[in-house]
Amino acid sequence: MRTRTTLATLTAAGLLATLTGCGSSDDQEAKNVDTPKPPAYTVANKTEKTKTGSVDLIVLDATVDQAKAAIHDYAKSINGPLNYSITVIRSDTDKVYVCMGEWAKDQQASDTYTGGRIKGDTWPAILMNCPDPKG
Repeated sequence: MRTRTTLATLTAAGLLATLTGCGSSDDQEAKNVDTPKPPAYTVANKTEKTKTGSVDLIVLDATVDQAKAAIHDYAKSINGPLNYSITVIRSDTDKVYVCMGEWAKDQQASDTYTGGRIKGDTWPAILMNCPDPKG
């Protein structure tokens, strides 16, 4: 009887170790996923009112991925306005943008300021438009 109990315990422990090992491997792979770091940017043409704001971020030679990362990075600093337009340009003389993110604090702000265009499973949320005409 004891032999069977010990054997069952060892089998269960081996199975648990195998499953735990697989979980650790998956977790490690998830940690190795590249997440774009925000590039250096210069804040220009910043305008803030009580409920809305807008800003241009200058990112020299920006790619679309860098522009998106800069928008997400800047969005973390928004405190107060309900709706914000964040535009990435390559120089302060550019007339066209690489990406524009429209940020809304919550669903009500999206409904009020964007007609509900910004959707999110979590809030705040950003609607991206990245035509990158020079890319």
